[in-house]
Order: sequence, then structure tokens, then C-alpha cells
Amino acid sequence: MPKVVVVGGGYAGISAATALAEDGFQVELLESRGHLGGRVSSTPASGSFPAPLDNGPHLFMGCYENTWKLFDRLGVKGSHKKVYPIALSWYTQEKRRVSLECPDLPSPLNLLLGLFFSDAFPWNEKIGLCLAMNRFVKKPLAEKWQGKTVGEFLDQTKQGPIARERFWIPFCRAVMNVGPEIAPLAGLAEVLRRVFFGTRDSSALLFPSTPLSDIPFKEAIEWLVEKKRSKLSLNEGITEFKSDERSIWLKTKSGKEVTGDALILAVPPSSLAALWPKGTWKRSEEWVRLGKSPILSVHLIVSKAILEGQMVGLSGASFDWVFNRNANWDWRGEGQYLSFTASAANDLSRLSEKELVDLALKELRDRCSAALDAQVLHSKVTREMVATFVWSLDSDVWRPSCDTPFKNVFLAGDWTDTGLPATIEGACFSGHRAADKVRTYLEKTSKIRS
Repeated sequence: MPKVVVVGGGYAGISAATALAEDGFQVELLESRGHLGGRVSSTPASGSFPAPLDNGPHLFMGCYENTWKLFDRLGVKGSHKKVYPIALSWYTQEKRRVSLECPDLPSPLNLLLGLFFSDAFPWNEKIGLCLAMNRFVKKPLAEKWQGKTVGEFLDQTKQGPIARERFWIPFCRAVMNVGPEIAPLAGLAEVLRRVFFGTRDSSALLFPSTPLSDIPFKEAIEWLVEKKRSKLSLNEGITEFKSDERSIWLKTKSGKEVTGDALILAVPPSSLAALWPKGTWKRSEEWVRLGKSPILSVHLIVSKAILEGQMVGLSGASFDWVFNRNANWDWRGEGQYLSFTASAANDLSRLSEKELVDLALKELRDRCSAALDAQVLHSKVTREMVATFVWSLDSDVWRPSCDTPFKNVFLAGDWTDTGLPATIEGACFSGHRAADKVRTYLEKTSKIRS
């Protein structure tokens, strides 16, 4: 069977490598770090913080079709706690807890009834929110909304301040990792359509039941190496590659040479721009324009139980969501373990660790009376400064397709032109798409050679 080399062991690379190995291709996966997972990672408990730390809390959705395809392939079961039908809660600045709970009914009836009975939005804003959401039922967007930002859409559909504060802005920041003032409406619309207008299970919330590094990367190593006899090399980044009509050649940092029939590059845009052979593709010189958007997390272990449930929103806060690790992971250490997350956190990234811890605690206390007398036992800040690219109307044109000028070299990654934001689902989709492209290419060339 032909050999495919995959560079990059994040979700995109793993999806591509496992899909091809499943089809019987020889696969060699190269990863520059000492572990799989890319930007999705966690660290174990240490002397400075007595619990595992995710580099940013992640929430999975029932509509993550490609992610669940990968997990099914690897036999990953029971790795997430499912909240269905969708249920969201927020603490308000008036120290009230409000919620949106959807009944177990087909969409969009579940959302309509959920909003009808919700105490999170005033009546006039419920109607406006429903009318706005109705624009996303069909694909593609109506022509009048093409080329608009989320902010322009909110203004033109006259979305109220509470709907913006509790739904539109935090949802946009969490999904797109940019603010509504620059986020392309088409991207957010695609996600909202899948979540709220898909199948019955599409809107389910799924919380990882273990730290992020535990799944599915250990299973991926076992599946690839032991079950499929594929090659896997960690701490083996590549320094250059070449391609001709029949084969590809790569050189690694250790001096190792690797050859194959096709290549999938599933690495970040800055790494790929530096690696790409000069003068062979002008587009590669423009990938730096995609920019960098950070995600910050503040992890606190506090002296008493404050939150119930898997997650709660902080209405109008810098930290949009707080994850309850006691519920997520069944963590049973002293006190309660809370992880605050702030997406598109450019302004917060300039603050010191103490300032971020103080801000997270203040925003919680300003909204939740139970937190007023809670003491911080342990704290830690994680900063993923290059969590995603900056998806805007201007940068959208620089997202490359899967194909490249080399017929046997393909791209994967959440930053490529998937039509989705830079999420785990976007990464998995890109990996599966690249595997399909390689499969088609190799089938076509094998017929030509025969």
C-alpha cells in the first residue's frame, strides 16, 4: 500500500492519520512536541497547584460530527458527561441565577419553548432573539447578510442589551475567539445552525470527564502503533520538505530523512509559512496575516462549594464562563475547583497573574453571594497566547484550501478554509478532508501508473 506522511499530532493530524490507517495505508506521523494534542493540552498536579490544569477549558457539542467519528474510530467511550437537553445558567450583576433550559423536543421547537419559559431574557428581547436566529435556519445565509460581521447583524436586527450580554457576545467569543465587532457572521451562523437547527442531539453539551491530555491521545498512540502498525515519532519536527510528481521527501530536526507517496501538513500557519519552500507558492507568504488570538484561564481552588452543575456564565464579565471541575472530573480534593475562561482575551493578556486571579474572584463575587466569604486556597493562570488565528472579514481570504501547488501535498488544521471557526471540530473536519483528498489522489495515480 502507498505510504502517507502526516506532520503534526494535533486533532487535525490525528484525524487524518487514523482515517488513512483505517483504510490500510502505511502512515507515519511526525510531531515536534513530546506529546500529541497540539494546542489542546493539560499538565499534571504539582507542588504549586494540587490538581491537573487544562490550558483552556473545552466544551464539546453534540453536532461535532467529525470529532465523534474520530472518537468512535479510536474506541473512546464514556469520556464526556452529556447535558441534554441544552441547559445554560448565568449569574447576573444583580446576584441572581437565571437560566435557559430547552425541552426534549425537535429543533427549533426546543429553543422556542426554552426561550419562552426562560427567566434570562426580557420578553421583547426573546422575540428579537428568535427572529434573529430564524435567519440561520437555511444555508447559505441570505444575500443581505453576506459579508457582514456579527456586530453589524446584532445592530441591524436590533438585539437588546441583555441578549447581547448573555447570549450573543459570550457565544461569539467562545466559538470564534474574536469579538462580534470583527467576527464574520457566516462563521457564527454556521455553528448556530448546526447547534440549534440540527438533529435532536445536536445541541447537547458534552464536558470532558478527564483532563484534556487524557483523551483521545493515549488511545490514538495505541491505535496507530499497536493496532495499525503505523510509525509515530515524537520530538521530531521537520526542517524542510520536497515534492515531485511521484513522491515526497522530508528532513527532520534530528537529521532523519523520511519519504512517502503523499504528505499532509497539519501544523500552525506560522510554522508552515517558515517551512514552505520559498518561491513555490506566493500565498504562503501571506499566512502571517491571519494573526493570533489568545485564550486565558484562571484556575482557583476555593475553600467552599459555590457552584452547582457543570458550568455557569458570568453575565457581563470579562470571564464569560466558569467550569466546575468537581462536577466535570469528579475532582475530590479540598474545596471546590473552578476554571474561569476568557476567549479573545487580548486586553487581559497584559495583566499579571495576581491581577487576573483578583479579577476572576471579583467578577464571581459581584454576581454570586455564596462566593463572598470564599477563600482562595490555590490559584494558577494558563495563557494560550496563540490559541487560534484571528478570523475576520479581512483575514478570511487568507485561509488556504486543502490543496496546494504540489499535487501530493495537502493541508489540514483548524485555520484552513473549513467554513468553521478554529475549534476541535474544525480541526477534525480538516483532517478527514485531507485524508479524503489523499485517498482520491493515490487512487487516481495508481490507475495512471498501472
